[in-house]
Amino acid sequence: MKNVRLERINSQLQKEISFIIDNKIRDPQIDAIIGVSAVEITPDLADANVYITSLGSTPKEEVIARIKGAGSYIRKELAKRIRLRITPRLNFKLDTSEDYYNKIDNILKNITYSTESDEDEE
Repeated sequence: MKNVRLERINSQLQKEISFIIDNKIRDPQIDAIIGVSAVEITPDLADANVYITSLGSTPKEEVIARIKGAGSYIRKELAKRIRLRITPRLNFKLDTSEDYYNKIDNILKNITYSTESDEDEE
């Protein structure tokens, strides 16, 4: 069972990092809507994996690179907004779950069902 405290910290970090990215970072070269889909902090609260999604014309890899470039600024702002003994190091990663869901959705759409029952064949 996951620690309830870690789940609350993950949720709070997700909200705060999302707010910082939306309202504090101004990068004219990013033409995308950026979201934080999940945050997973380590039990020692030293590191956090931040999963980023983006919708727009800017390639996702470029969005991640630019967010990583602003990582120290995001961490500094996070330290101002949330009170933890240690502000975790932020490891930004591309959230690939959307691609996975789309792949599963396409597979399910391509399944053909037989309209005849087994009794009709006999």
